[in-house]
Amino acid sequence: MKVNRFFGALSLCALFSASDIMAQNFQTMPVQSGYNADVIANGIGSSMTSTTMDVDGVSFAFVARDFQLTSSSAVLSYGIPANGIINSVVSGTPGLSYQLGSLSANNSLRLASTGETGTLIFAAPKAAFKLYMLSTSGSGTSTVNVTVNFSDNTTQVFTGLSLLDWYNGANYAIQGIGRINRTNDVLESNTTNPRLYQSVLNIDAANQTKLIQSVTVSKSAGSGISNVFAFSADAFTDCSAPALQPVGTLSSNTAQVSWTVPATTQAASYDIYYSTANTAPTSTTTPNITGITGTSAAIGSLSPATTYYYWVRTKCNTATSQSAWSFSGSFTTLCGAVVPSYTNTFSSFPGGCWNAGLSGGTPASGPNGTNAYWAQDGFLNVGTTGAVRINLYTTGRAGWLKTIPFDLSAGGYRVKFDYGITTYSGTAASPMGSDDIVQFLVSNDGGTTWNILKTWDVNETPSNVSAGYVYNLTGNTSANTVFALYGSDGTVDDAPDYNFYIDNFTVESIQLGTSEINGSKKTVSIHPNPFKDVLSISDTREMKSVVVTDVSGRVLKTIENPAKEINLSMLNSGLYLLTIQFKDGSSSAVKAIKQ
Repeated sequence: MKVNRFFGALSLCALFSASDIMAQNFQTMPVQSGYNADVIANGIGSSMTSTTMDVDGVSFAFVARDFQLTSSSAVLSYGIPANGIINSVVSGTPGLSYQLGSLSANNSLRLASTGETGTLIFAAPKAAFKLYMLSTSGSGTSTVNVTVNFSDNTTQVFTGLSLLDWYNGANYAIQGIGRINRTNDVLESNTTNPRLYQSVLNIDAANQTKLIQSVTVSKSAGSGISNVFAFSADAFTDCSAPALQPVGTLSSNTAQVSWTVPATTQAASYDIYYSTANTAPTSTTTPNITGITGTSAAIGSLSPATTYYYWVRTKCNTATSQSAWSFSGSFTTLCGAVVPSYTNTFSSFPGGCWNAGLSGGTPASGPNGTNAYWAQDGFLNVGTTGAVRINLYTTGRAGWLKTIPFDLSAGGYRVKFDYGITTYSGTAASPMGSDDIVQFLVSNDGGTTWNILKTWDVNETPSNVSAGYVYNLTGNTSANTVFALYGSDGTVDDAPDYNFYIDNFTVESIQLGTSEINGSKKTVSIHPNPFKDVLSISDTREMKSVVVTDVSGRVLKTIENPAKEINLSMLNSGLYLLTIQFKDGSSSAVKAIKQ
């Protein structure tokens, strides 16, 4: 039977992430003068002696981590960092930090009244694409106007900048600072408040090459008290780092990457560095690819199903000859087709590049959901790992388990696996529902069209004893062959509540051993299975020994020249493997369950 369906194709194996913002050249802008209040308690002694004003007009000030009321007071686990460096947590500006003024001197431009103005003069003027302002507002929100003063006596004005109340606002650079009451030195710790906030001032293109000497801040509205603490810059450069764009075409061993740079950057070429480790390169790191003249490139010779991190930098023939590296991007290569032999024992679920997150539909229509109905479990409900199963008990449950692709172009392969059924909560046998099905499918074109190889249903229900399925893939020689298991509870809500198990999924060469070619491979049967204490073996005349192992492969008992009945009462309840060694050197294995 030939059926058609679309598996969402290769995107399920391909993951993508990359920076969608410009790689900034962040630099702090230390203030030389202009602060008018010390609102951060620090050092040893009363907060009244280490501050001059509060933040909010009602006696509360910030507290630094090195504050102690006395030398024997407990060390704080919260507060402003003692070095005055604030590392912003705003997601769009990774790496941005601020340098506060001295914690033992005035460190805030505090503006309480509407119309009040102050100017912060920078110690080292810089040209910038953007300015970032660190501020807060005590006892309510406030609004300020900011004038950026350039070295050529020109200005750029930003009006109506809203400063949020120091409690519970968004876009904070740091939170959970804690505070202190200046009147009684009572500390208030809090994991989320107070907060300092980050505002961005975009410098016009005509001003981006000008040195910024100072900023003038004026309170224009609001009941809150404005507090401005620091500025940092996205410093101007004529050789800017690239901004990475979404990753393009992915394969199992290649990735197409691209980027952009601002118009002010006169790029001569670009370098790429990539690695499986998310460790950013430095200026001395040797790139993997150099001399790229366009704004895109293919990264090749990659490993399948592997996550890579990459960075791009600009090479310029201008004053700044080389940019910093961009922010990192990442991608995961697609799953390459595997040339057998291959085995998935499901020791990890569902296995590399397998997909258990498909649901709904039929083999003809394909899945229409993303529920994961195939799950990890112990084979035949013994233990909790080492196999996969689908639980079928009610209508609306249809789950898919899709394998990795295989390259069978050499021909002569077979697929095999172990399977069985138990009740949901035990190891007993269970029937299947009247319209329940579990099907094994093969696709010769990577998952576009499917052939149904095997169907289990009410007329052919597996038992609670391990059985083996084998199919010779003589007609399957595609370089992109995929298998799938599909289980559905149908539309009838039958009583059976059971698990269908799969273990030891193998694709291997059909080339047979001597005993198989001669048709003389010895087999044995055991009963009862499950057993309590004594296990009977069908025929022991040609047997040399029986080796009993647990599911981890640990040898528990070896029986030489076994009788037809062997006593295994010393074993705990569980699943065991009996390996029978015959006198001619061949062997056979069978699974047994002890109750």
